[in-house]
Amino acid sequence: MRLCYLLPFSYFLDTRLREGSVAFHLVFEWLAAVVLVVAVGAAPPPQALAMAGLTYLAFISLYEIGYLANDLYAARREPRGRQRGPQAMAHGWVLAWCSSRLAVFALVTVWLDLLAVSGWWSFHMALCLTFALHNVLQDSELKTATFLWLAWLRFMAPVMFVVEDGQRLGIGLAAALSYVVFRLLGYLDSKGLLRMPGRQRAAFRLFCFVMPLIGLLALWPYTGAEGFMVLTGYFAVAAAVGTLAGPALARVSALMGR
Repeated sequence: MRLCYLLPFSYFLDTRLREGSVAFHLVFEWLAAVVLVVAVGAAPPPQALAMAGLTYLAFISLYEIGYLANDLYAARREPRGRQRGPQAMAHGWVLAWCSSRLAVFALVTVWLDLLAVSGWWSFHMALCLTFALHNVLQDSELKTATFLWLAWLRFMAPVMFVVEDGQRLGIGLAAALSYVVFRLLGYLDSKGLLRMPGRQRAAFRLFCFVMPLIGLLALWPYTGAEGFMVLTGYFAVAAAVGTLAGPALARVSALMGR
């Protein structure tokens, strides 16, 4: 496992995806990014998808360094900190894991010819500063603000540098109104800061992702609203399908478990 952790995405897979909802990440992050890149990408779909994959690789490389710092150091200071990953590891291994990710980030930056793109550096500087602050803070209520921005940066990372220039703000607004709000409620619940027992109902998820469609009425006449429309429409359809298919999937699972 020590050697495996040298590969970007491996730490996220082992410490988050194995205990979390892979389906949520697949539908509301990765497939959503694919839909956006194909619909409003600045390049033909094959090229845009390849670039999105590489920019996500660069992002997750830096993000996992934040995960490592959180799990191996910051979580120990928190009253209810979840100490994931290999605790009490030698500093040499931690340094190797971080160095391999920084190397991948540098390679992607050079490969995509983004060394001179100021937006690339400012975006990832915002990511690093936000995650550092998230790990330093010990006040759970204050950390909700840093989590909110981490969730937004996480969603935007694979599409930020791939979609058409005029679509970024609309996509960012749609992500903030739906994906980020939904993720924030889950974070608050996990920290004992939320009293909303019905949050996990399929009907709540559906309502949360359908309501941003109201924004279509306000924004459709304006240039650059296509990304907002695509993302809110995709989220609404995905949530509706999940709500309708949920009971059927539950019955199939029950039959298979007999």
